[in-house]
Amino acid sequence: MNYKFHLDKSSKKFNCPNCSKKTFVRYKDAELDVYLDAHIGRCDRESKCRYHHSPKGNIPLTSLENVEVNSQSSNHNMEVIGEYGRGFVNNNFITYLQRHFCNTDVLHVIQMYYIGTSNYWSNATVFWQIDEFMNVKAGKVMLYDSFSGKRVKKPFPHINWMHKVLQKKDFVLQQCLFGLHNLSESKKKRIGLVESEKTAIIMSVLRPDFIWMATGSKTNFKESLLLPLKGREIIAFPDKSDYEDWNKKAQKLRDKGFKIICSNMLEHHNLLKGDDLVDFMINPDFKRAS
Repeated sequence: MNYKFHLDKSSKKFNCPNCSKKTFVRYKDAELDVYLDAHIGRCDRESKCRYHHSPKGNIPLTSLENVEVNSQSSNHNMEVIGEYGRGFVNNNFITYLQRHFCNTDVLHVIQMYYIGTSNYWSNATVFWQIDEFMNVKAGKVMLYDSFSGKRVKKPFPHINWMHKVLQKKDFVLQQCLFGLHNLSESKKKRIGLVESEKTAIIMSVLRPDFIWMATGSKTNFKESLLLPLKGREIIAFPDKSDYEDWNKKAQKLRDKGFKIICSNMLEHHNLLKGDDLVDFMINPDFKRAS
């Protein structure tokens, strides 16, 4: 049985708030794929430390895999995009884009990806997941810092789904790749696949010879979401330190007939763990690993 929150299944460990050893496993939100507060988790030194702070309200969920293949999945009305497709002077992510690109390019990507603005948090951004048939499958609300372009994660991760914002209680979430609706733009262009919506948008300006899409999370790099891309040439660009994991998955996808390769470009540069193509290409003064 799956639950709303679960202990991180990766090998990543943090310093325990009780014993200070780097043996602490944090809880994650299963739907949003983000960590909960830094003190919520379990120390692996159970026999000595025994620290375990479990999250409140950890209710059972329907399997995420089952949700994704549910034929009764929900869609947002297309009109909702227009309702949130304004107010860009109050959108931190757009402000960040304007610091790096001309207004023509910024307007182009707003229209290409149907970027929205939300006041759920002041100056927040909406990234709509629209499939190849122009069905609006989901909307992800996130808050960015207008100067750094990084997500606001303190005092908590500012990320939510539009169906929750709109209080659609019976909404059945079935995600698709961010940018999937641009698949028909060109049959000749290769697909550039990244994790972050922000990165897909920026790379569409820097490298328009690709059609850029995003998984939205590490765990969404999987066959069920990539099926619409089968038959197309795909280059996946994992974040720094995620190459090994994504490359193994890419190999399994090739075994199933996908034309996909995984780039290890970022592994050859002195970047921080989790940095991506944007950190490498448009931020020359980014913080380098020591």
